[in-house]
Amino acid sequence: MTSDLIVISEGYACATTFHVTDYTSYNLKSDNKNRELERFDKAVEKAGQDLESQDGPYFTIQKLILSDPLLKNGVSTLIKENGLTAEAALYQTIKKYKEDLLSSNSKYLQERIYDLEDMSQRLINILVDNKYAFPNEPFILVCDELLPSILLEHVKYIQGIIAKKAGYLSHGAILARTLEIPFVTTNIAIPNHQKIILDTRTKHLVLNPTPEQIAEIALLKEQLPNLEVTEHPGMNLLANVFGNEEIEKVKNYGFDGIGLYRTEFVFIHNNRPLTYQEQLNIYTSAVKTLGPKTFCFRSFDVGDDKQIPYLKTHKKGFLNYVNNKEMFEDQIKAFIGANLYGKMKIMFPMIETKEEFNYLKSWVIRLKNELNNEMPLKIGMMLETKAALEHIYDFTEADFFSIGTNDLSMQLYNLDREKAKKIPAKLIQDLQNKLKEVVNFCNKTGKDLSMCGELAAIPAATKQFLAIGLKNFSVSPSAFKDLNETIKNYLKNKNN
Repeated sequence: MTSDLIVISEGYACATTFHVTDYTSYNLKSDNKNRELERFDKAVEKAGQDLESQDGPYFTIQKLILSDPLLKNGVSTLIKENGLTAEAALYQTIKKYKEDLLSSNSKYLQERIYDLEDMSQRLINILVDNKYAFPNEPFILVCDELLPSILLEHVKYIQGIIAKKAGYLSHGAILARTLEIPFVTTNIAIPNHQKIILDTRTKHLVLNPTPEQIAEIALLKEQLPNLEVTEHPGMNLLANVFGNEEIEKVKNYGFDGIGLYRTEFVFIHNNRPLTYQEQLNIYTSAVKTLGPKTFCFRSFDVGDDKQIPYLKTHKKGFLNYVNNKEMFEDQIKAFIGANLYGKMKIMFPMIETKEEFNYLKSWVIRLKNELNNEMPLKIGMMLETKAALEHIYDFTEADFFSIGTNDLSMQLYNLDREKAKKIPAKLIQDLQNKLKEVVNFCNKTGKDLSMCGELAAIPAATKQFLAIGLKNFSVSPSAFKDLNETIKNYLKNKNN
């Protein structure tokens, strides 16, 4: 079966499909208001019990939504005044919340729509007495829209995902790529409880595959993305990772190092700040596993769409370090202590001015001196704000730059997560032109320059960035094959 598949995460899968039904279309009336109020209260209680054992940022936000009195009051009012069923009242309440968030100018608030939908689906599953009996064996998830909680709760068995819609930079999409789970969107009807092959390579869905087709997919899944890494003198293929569990994969795939270690996830998955010693153990283990290759740690990047319950943050950026001094210093000292091979880089996100960067760099150097640590260390920044891009020549103190295409594209072109992969060619061309100055500046001053973010993994965009002299790219491990192939073809055409 061919289709208009849109690939969100690359890979292969062969398993039986399992549908997650959408019950949000319920719009029914009830003749027993007290019964509906009781059903809703019991559903909230059951959802709370289910969430008690779950950790992580998505579940933390869901717990907060569940305990919000406005949610209960909104549902209760619609049941009492309009005689709606609990399902219908919940649907109408969540719908109003979503409309209010969409009208907001805050990207952080707009991102909460995914969390509302996630919680709504959880409650409706309980209300209709159909909390999905997820298979205890491998399956391909079929849904209207991927909810992060479903992926996290059933990651052991989810082999692939087929959804009707998904933003390329949505939480679910980034999780799927990180976990290397193939993920596509399509509008065609997918049969339930039927074995299929999902192949993003050919953009095919194969119904009732033959034993030979199943064996072929099984072999492809066992192979590394590319056992013959392209020779790329002067270039570096780097990896973006969320945690230590991905480091071994980075080694096996043949990456030249880590271009972005997202350290905020070390904190997000805990309900308290980690101590210096705990962080030192985590970072040292990561560095030891990779060995003497480039290793770039990003200081915790929180705020906006990434909130940590025990920190008072709103926006991303510089003030999160000033306002959380002890946490920042513990992390920096742990980085320094884990610098076993002198190949470490530390970078700061969302920098806007040279004063911000110079302040943080001086802070790191002071801590390094206090520790009497003489290991070589490079201190740089992510280039992901419009202000920093426009004043790139001010950042003479930075040892290196990593272009963060996700936030930079959003700031420059007001792109949201739904449009990120469909960025028009004219905008990529405009970004290419803007980045020429960055490449020139780094070439003149001898500063390292790389690109991370999802644009670095899109072949059409990568080719244009290669053309202006970008040589180092940092991507999710699942994007290694495509990046390697893109560089291979670019070098081949360039030499012909």
